[in-house]
Amino acid sequence: MNANQLLPSTEPAVQKRDILWKGIMEDLFADFLRFFFAHADSIFDIDRGFEFLDKELHEITPDSKVKHPRFVDKLVKTWYKDGTEKWLLVHIEVQGYADKSFPARMFTYFYRICDKFHQEITSLAIFTDEDDKYHPDRYEYNCFGTSLLFRFNTYKVKAQDKRLLEESNNPFATVILMVLSTIERRGGDPVQLLESSLALVRRLYEKGFPKEKAGRLLQFIKRYVNFGDSGLLLKFEEEIKAITDNPDNMGIYEQILQMEKAEVEERNKTMFVRNLLRNTSLSIQTIAESAEVSVDFVIEVKNSLSERENG
Repeated sequence: MNANQLLPSTEPAVQKRDILWKGIMEDLFADFLRFFFAHADSIFDIDRGFEFLDKELHEITPDSKVKHPRFVDKLVKTWYKDGTEKWLLVHIEVQGYADKSFPARMFTYFYRICDKFHQEITSLAIFTDEDDKYHPDRYEYNCFGTSLLFRFNTYKVKAQDKRLLEESNNPFATVILMVLSTIERRGGDPVQLLESSLALVRRLYEKGFPKEKAGRLLQFIKRYVNFGDSGLLLKFEEEIKAITDNPDNMGIYEQILQMEKAEVEERNKTMFVRNLLRNTSLSIQTIAESAEVSVDFVIEVKNSLSERENG
């Protein structure tokens, strides 16, 4: 199975990468914290887990009516070691151009969250664009003696030291390396992109990450890369299988296939439930029985459908 088939072929590449960013952040959020925040283990109660506040963020987002916004946002509730709640606003820019309105938007998110939920928040912007000069880190306002300066954390992928990323033992460094490699090879020789992507896969297994993390990272790499050539994609798939068939990596490829199969099945069930909700007057219980899913699953699809239609 081609991993890219899991996403509609007509879906723009930017939307596809939005989905990948959201997924990998949730899958590896503990590693995400450790990567971007020094001494994360001594600050955050990582063993307690995290709560992703997508609904809460949707309520206050200034771009909620935009059908396909070109950025990814995550609002995450974490806890300090002393039990204190800490909210993290993580905003990832995936657009390929400088957006002058971005700092103002970051400030809008910040004050709306503070005003509505009365929580302390930390803001982080991750830029994946190609513009060397574009790296805003503040919003400034001045009007007849009234002034405001809002600073936020930033991370520019293109400006990172590739060698340091390769030496890092943090799994999230692999995500950044894949994005950086794509930026460096964009518009260049796709064969070089193939070689760099395969080198990244080999390094992934050399690091000795747990199978589940290695599987998630491999999924991200396979789906994020875009060769623009079906022949190169087929070669990429064949080379990956050869790497994962290595006795030291046995079980990883099978695990990936199982993950992909489960995701396809869930997507199909979601579409089936969505169609029943839209086109029939069946009860939630009946729909759950027809789709062979839980009542909670149907309710979740119904709520997401309502948010989409109301937005």
